[in-house]
Amino acid sequence: MVVVVVAAAGARRFFRELCGASLDLALPSACPACQADSVGLCAPCRGQLARRPERGCQRCGEPLTPSGRCLAPHAVLRNVRQLVAPLRFAGAGGMLVRSFKLGGDALAGRLLAREMADAWRRDGAAPRPTVVPVPLHRRRLRQRGFDQARWLATRLGRSLRLRTAPAVLARVRATRPQGEATVLSRTANVRGAFEVKRPRSVGGRDVLLVDDVFTSGATARACAALLRAAGARSVSLLVACRS
Repeated sequence: MVVVVVAAAGARRFFRELCGASLDLALPSACPACQADSVGLCAPCRGQLARRPERGCQRCGEPLTPSGRCLAPHAVLRNVRQLVAPLRFAGAGGMLVRSFKLGGDALAGRLLAREMADAWRRDGAAPRPTVVPVPLHRRRLRQRGFDQARWLATRLGRSLRLRTAPAVLARVRATRPQGEATVLSRTANVRGAFEVKRPRSVGGRDVLLVDDVFTSGATARACAALLRAAGARSVSLLVACRS
């Protein structure tokens, strides 16, 4: 039974990508988080969508004390002006990211991009930043079939009417997934893994770095440091979920 459900979900995703959204009229709809029969996100998953506070810390978005102080450590945001993340990487938020990132579910990606765009319109500090995705290594791109951060950045650029520069950063060294148990230091894992290929695209500009999830911040710090060294005026970070 599990095999049948997975196969059906995979076929549904494949034909939607191949033929476009009009095929949704002929194929049964599925929740992009849990794959249950549903038009869009099902009610149980909507209830499990853990949102971060709308009136959180201006720098990191975490909840403030009654006196208005932020107790979260900001050292994880070195070289990053601001972190905007509408969701927690828990419950349905984490399920949507996995469905999009690992399963190629475009509906999950559209829902995440919409949450990200709404959060940036509400909380974003940089007025007209250049959108730059965190790059995927070519080996991982061949395995996965698409670059999730670039996909999100392209969609966000259109939605927010911002200039997108997808080829500014390159991942020049393959790294282990940051969540693997064998990764003892996430900072060391990404050290020397990125390069700025087109510094003129960010020189003197505010940059909006886009990724799917923020965990330790090692990847964001590495990319932000390189962008600032290349002349970026500031680097903000927009992700779908923060762990």
